[in-house]
Amino acid sequence: SFSISVGFNNTEHKFQGVWKMSGAAVDKITPNANEEAIIQMNQRITKLENKLWNIPGNDTHNRTVDESMRRVRSHIESSNSCFSVQYNWVPPNYYALSLLERAKILGAHSTFQLCKAMLMENKKYDASNSLKGGDGFDRTNSQFYLIVVQYEGSINANKLASEIRALRSVSSKTRLDPNAFDFRVAKEEDNDALTGFRHNAVSPFGILESKKVPIVLSKDIIKVTPKFIFMGGGHVDLKVGMAVDEFIKSTDAIVVDISDPRSSVDEE
Repeated sequence: SFSISVGFNNTEHKFQGVWKMSGAAVDKITPNANEEAIIQMNQRITKLENKLWNIPGNDTHNRTVDESMRRVRSHIESSNSCFSVQYNWVPPNYYALSLLERAKILGAHSTFQLCKAMLMENKKYDASNSLKGGDGFDRTNSQFYLIVVQYEGSINANKLASEIRALRSVSSKTRLDPNAFDFRVAKEEDNDALTGFRHNAVSPFGILESKKVPIVLSKDIIKVTPKFIFMGGGHVDLKVGMAVDEFIKSTDAIVVDISDPRSSVDEE
């Protein structure tokens, strides 16, 4: 005999059956719950998960819950500090709209609340410059950083290099030379491998290689009013919103001055 347990949303579903033997080999499994019952159970689980994510039963965009979204939500919920979190679905043409139109869809008071996450790579990275921490992770000398910046701003690579360098005391003998930094937008394949998210779905939550990617938050974001921001949620049509202070606490973000006001930056 056998027993199968399926866990979903802290609820365990159990099925029992009998191994049908043919000589010394297993012939097939004949579960007490027939195949149709299992199919119906899977359909009910899908309905429950869709309800959890606010996906309507008649969703014309054929959205489905995937592993990227689950990683985001798991990170947020396990942090025990994100009490204001919102999950907002946006239309497929969201990125073709103006910032004002996007803000209206999300219920934001200002376009300055709209943020994006971008993976940056230090092309001058040298592992030998890293300080040996307890977990071998050095935020002052990482090859990659995930930068969270407003759509109303743009990343200033020189400011980013200066701020990361300044994480080590000016009096410290380990402070790196300015030439040890050269930040560029990371390659798409590096973004996919490290974050686990595709373009326009990158989230600071649920990063696959979180121990290799420190989170950096633009200092301008903490000045936003109200102090609530929106960002990627792991799916191109899903945005996550939360209070700024909760974001900083749950991601252990480095808050520094790394952006300039947007001039003619693309509204991706």
